[in-house]
Amino acid sequence: MAVRVNLKQIDAFRAVMIAGSTSEAAGLLNVSQPAVSRLLQNLESYIDFRLFIRQNGRLYPTPEAEALLHEVEQVYSGLDHLSSVMKNIKLLEGGHLRIVVSTPMAQRLLPEVLAQFQEQRPDIRVSIRIVVKREMPKWLDAQQFDVALVTFPVDYPSAHLLHLASVNGVCVLPPGHRLCDKPMVRAEDLAEEHFISIISDTILRMKVDQAFAGLGVQRKQMRIETQSGASICNLVAAGLGVSIVDPFTASALDGKGLVMKPFRPIIGFDFGVLLPIQRPRSQLVDEFIEVVREQARAFEESHETL
Repeated sequence: MAVRVNLKQIDAFRAVMIAGSTSEAAGLLNVSQPAVSRLLQNLESYIDFRLFIRQNGRLYPTPEAEALLHEVEQVYSGLDHLSSVMKNIKLLEGGHLRIVVSTPMAQRLLPEVLAQFQEQRPDIRVSIRIVVKREMPKWLDAQQFDVALVTFPVDYPSAHLLHLASVNGVCVLPPGHRLCDKPMVRAEDLAEEHFISIISDTILRMKVDQAFAGLGVQRKQMRIETQSGASICNLVAAGLGVSIVDPFTASALDGKGLVMKPFRPIIGFDFGVLLPIQRPRSQLVDEFIEVVREQARAFEESHETL
């Protein structure tokens, strides 16, 4: 009979990926270091490819290990949910809400939503998974969530998608910048500025590039690019340049080493919620969505002039 992979091997693999070494992983699992090494060897023998490369006494995960870890984490997320469900059944707790949220909405909107929601339902436990745009399809396909807060567009059945509001992108500046006194920043104002860009394979980058190209404005100083709006805002706050980001991310730092200004031409952002395809909406989810609606309207109204 062929040897099959077992949960102890997966536990060992995950622990090494988290801890970075077999000795630290052994401490996490409360087993010996040789036991961890043996479990990894058995797992590699079963899957027939290397998970780690040893160099200078350290373990470095292979690309295959990184890919496997993503799948393993989804399995553990499902097991955690199953464990929570069983505990809730036993203890008759108020409920558990699993939220998947895109990075921009996690910066400002979600904290305000949760603050209001927990006032109404203090007995509810909440699990939050913040997911970057490119990883969102995998989480949506896994359906291991009760509600997802996302920026659009997103490839998802329209029957399970609720559009909530639309807002405009903003220009972010360091305090004391020459453009801080302008009531509105236009694309041509940024032609000679050090412009910090989001990485090229993102919707935000495409929208920003199209806005400048549509007016024939060439940004001459583009030396820094990064992968998130939050990183852009921190770089701007450090005085390294200016940029255009979504208002969710910018408003989290507005007035805290960052100045936010309306930008033209308009770069729009739509956002809303997604619901699981194969499960009916619960009363708990409906209550949460109603709070999201209220906070989304408030956010939209407060940024109408931007």
